[in-house]
Amino acid sequence: PTYLFDPERNIKVGAAYLNLLYFRYLKEIKDPLSRLYCTVAAYNTGTANVARVFARSPNMSQAVPIINKLPSDQVLSSLITQLPARETRDYLKKVLARRALYPAP
Repeated sequence: PTYLFDPERNIKVGAAYLNLLYFRYLKEIKDPLSRLYCTVAAYNTGTANVARVFARSPNMSQAVPIINKLPSDQVLSSLITQLPARETRDYLKKVLARRALYPAP
C-alpha cells in the first residue's frame, strides 16, 4: 500500500491501468468515445459493472456487441443512469467535465 502513496508511482500505476483497460480489456469497443466512457467508468468500478449496464452480465464479451450498436451519447447516458454505484456515476461526470482542461497531445 505504501507504494501507491508516492504520487509519481501512483500516477504511473494509474496510467498503466488505464492503458490496460482501453487497449486490452475494452479493445473490441469500436467507437473511440464509447470506449473512453467505458474505460473511465471501469477504472473506478471495474469492467464487470460496466458490462452489467449493457448485458445484465459481468461478461464484457456479451456487452461489447450491444455497446457497438449504440451511439456514443447513448453509451454515456446508459452508464450515467444505470451504473450501480453513485460514486462511479459522479466520477464519470467529473472526469468528463474536466476533460477539456487536458487536451490530447
